[in-house]
Amino acid sequence: MPKKAKNLPSCELLHHLLDQRIEHPEKTKALDSKIKKSFEQTRTIFILDMSGFSKAVQRYGIIHFLAMIQRMRRIVKPVVARFDGVVIKFEADNCFAVFPNPEKALSASLQIHHDLEIANLMTDDMSDVHVSIGIGHGPVLLFCEDMYGNELNLASKLGEDVAERGEILLTSAARKLVKNKKFRFDKVPITISGVTMYAHRLSTSAS
Repeated sequence: MPKKAKNLPSCELLHHLLDQRIEHPEKTKALDSKIKKSFEQTRTIFILDMSGFSKAVQRYGIIHFLAMIQRMRRIVKPVVARFDGVVIKFEADNCFAVFPNPEKALSASLQIHHDLEIANLMTDDMSDVHVSIGIGHGPVLLFCEDMYGNELNLASKLGEDVAERGEILLTSAARKLVKNKKFRFDKVPITISGVTMYAHRLSTSAS
């Protein structure tokens, strides 16, 4: 697994192959195979979202919130690396990262929450940073600081729309790979695009 996002395949190659796919529909099968071979990897997908964006911006202004985003990034990036993860990109108040397995992602998530709690002791309430996290696992197209895939979509939905402040939610695919019994989960029904499915909320973890 690449340790730096810059080691990922180039956007130019993907765009070239997609152009070829558009221009030569008779080669769709072969080109799809080449795209998967060049870009597809099976990874644990980690999506982090800061809580309270709209309220903070309305009350304190965008510059204040940009400073909070910067604080979040300074804390999150080294923790992701410490647990063998790679930050693919920061986008606004979100972090998109990949890990080799869900247990690494869970350990990083817990450490991030812990480090944010410590950092928040040194700031006033209006500057405190809180996050929610969604975790999936499966095939994903990885390239030049971006990624696409079904489990990415699900993890994004969990981290950005479903999880409450301080929560860590897993997809069923990610939950199945967690064997360490120190991680405990609550099964939670959710509805995504009109389809009811289950997420798995991390409830407790042994220290």
